Amino acid sequence: MRRHYFYWLFFFCPLLLSGQPEAPLAQWAQIAVDRQSLITAFRDGNSTEVRALLDTLRGLENDRYLPLQWDERWLLYFWLEDYNAAFAEVARFTKAWEDNNAMKIAPPADSLFKILDNRLYGDQGQYFEQIRQADLPAEEQTFADLLLNFLLRLSTEEPAAAEFDARLDAFLTQYPTSRFARFMRGRMYNTPPPGNWGLSVDVLFLQGNWSGMLDNNFRTCYGGDFAVGYWNNRWNAYLRIPVGGQKLQRPVEAKGYFWEKDESSTFFGVELEAGYDIISKSRLRILPTVGGGYTTIRPPLEDEADPYPDYFDFFKFQGGHLTAAVQADVKFNAGKTNVATSYHGVRVRVGYRWLNLGGENPALRGNMFFFAVGYTMFGRQAQSL
Repeated sequence: MRRHYFYWLFFFCPLLLSGQPEAPLAQWAQIAVDRQSLITAFRDGNSTEVRALLDTLRGLENDRYLPLQWDERWLLYFWLEDYNAAFAEVARFTKAWEDNNAMKIAPPADSLFKILDNRLYGDQGQYFEQIRQADLPAEEQTFADLLLNFLLRLSTEEPAAAEFDARLDAFLTQYPTSRFARFMRGRMYNTPPPGNWGLSVDVLFLQGNWSGMLDNNFRTCYGGDFAVGYWNNRWNAYLRIPVGGQKLQRPVEAKGYFWEKDESSTFFGVELEAGYDIISKSRLRILPTVGGGYTTIRPPLEDEADPYPDYFDFFKFQGGHLTAAVQADVKFNAGKTNVATSYHGVRVRVGYRWLNLGGENPALRGNMFFFAVGYTMFGRQAQSL
């Protein structure tokens, strides 16, 4: 029986193989062979052969196959002292290009990168000296030194990481329009440099104190103050939701019915705020905000097993409001893996809401002075490629 299976397999194999696209298979095999030849030429120190094979492999790249990763090519450029080729690719490097390459079939899992990396790492002094001796403009010579440091991962641990980032800062300060700036900001920093915008989240404990008739009829409000925020160059915008609860300390009459003393009530609001950072230091941030929105005081959500009487609908009061506040953050570092100036910390808010709940009932006339304290997270977004 096994002999019959073998005969059928022998008969169909050529048919199956003939159905495969020959060119892609041949190209994949050629990439694998050329990479092995490149390894041999590199180990032999044959720069002429390495250069020819590098050109051949670059020529084999298409929409489907990626013969060489960008860091493999750049290490080879440093070995060949072909700095201009590395500079040209760095200047063209974009996130879209990188994403497109990620969709291609990756190079074979051979030892090329490891061999290149080990050789240049072991002889790094020689290659840095070659850069210093190269006939390059000052900007390109400085960048080549930084790029080789980055490729060999020489400054990923403290204190070298902070020193390397400071060197990048100094370069970009001296050459702000450098063609290498995009790649440096998007890829080379250990702590990613911040962009012009950020996002934040607040989770705060709220205390609300009433004025006017609200103070006569309702006890102090306790609850939460929740917000998401957008920051751009010191300007801030927030979507904020204050919510709390309090009991009635006097009956409230509406259309001949009474909301009795000691009954529970809910305060709920939705508001938009805008503000500007007047102080933004490493440990402290202070900004005033103004805004407005919608508020309501009403009975809590009813229990389906014990529904409210129909007249409780008369005790749902709502209206627009205006808000002014000052908030201060005590900052704690978010960690070196996060974008610079990101933080988490304690947020304190003090402010006033001018309410408009008493239009239909004088018992709801009044405003709210509030105090809120809690936790905030602010994430500065990184500069992108």
